[in-house]
Amino acid sequence: MDKYLQIIASASLFRGIAKTEIAAVLQNLDAQLRVYPRNSFIWQLGEQVTTAGFVVAGSVHILREDYWGRQNILAQLGCGHLFGEVYACLRQVPLTVSVAATNGATVIFLDIKRLLAGSARSEAENRLLHNLLLLMAERNLFLTQKMEYLTKRTTREKLLAYLSEQARLQQNNKLTIPFNRQQLADFLAVDRSAMSGELSKMQADGLIRYKKNNFELLQK
Repeated sequence: MDKYLQIIASASLFRGIAKTEIAAVLQNLDAQLRVYPRNSFIWQLGEQVTTAGFVVAGSVHILREDYWGRQNILAQLGCGHLFGEVYACLRQVPLTVSVAATNGATVIFLDIKRLLAGSARSEAENRLLHNLLLLMAERNLFLTQKMEYLTKRTTREKLLAYLSEQARLQQNNKLTIPFNRQQLADFLAVDRSAMSGELSKMQADGLIRYKKNNFELLQK
């Protein structure tokens, strides 16, 4: 765990917790470190989980799959992000999503249900519980924002809504998105070919310039 101490200490989940306290918190949450190769599943739809995952290297995709295996990317989470916390708290609810280490990932699993068991928590654990509630609220806000993309009627409207929001978050009209073309299509629930064609039209119309996952939003 020591190798990832800086990542852990700088993450929102551990905000306000001293580095000297982190080891004890991890031990109390029965932290387990696991490494996943590229394109491997961490969890799959229908499983029941008892821990939350905390990414310390690489990234993971939260996926929704249909009967035929077609995927929709709900979120991409990199270093310092938590996943599965709702299921870990509820325990008896099967996963309605899958989690994949698309580009490989190292994950620390935490038994966060221990934070909810009784009131004999340390000050650091109380801080962690506070941070966890804030993260869950932020996650809910993110999903609400994604619903705004998905409810747009056309591929162009979805792209404009997503890119506009990314520009706002990055506070720059020149921005980098965390997806390749297929991943972006999966995230927005659109056909990749149609999306690529629409991006070309948007560039021709003077709305954007782009190269790979770098975009510039233009004003006509």
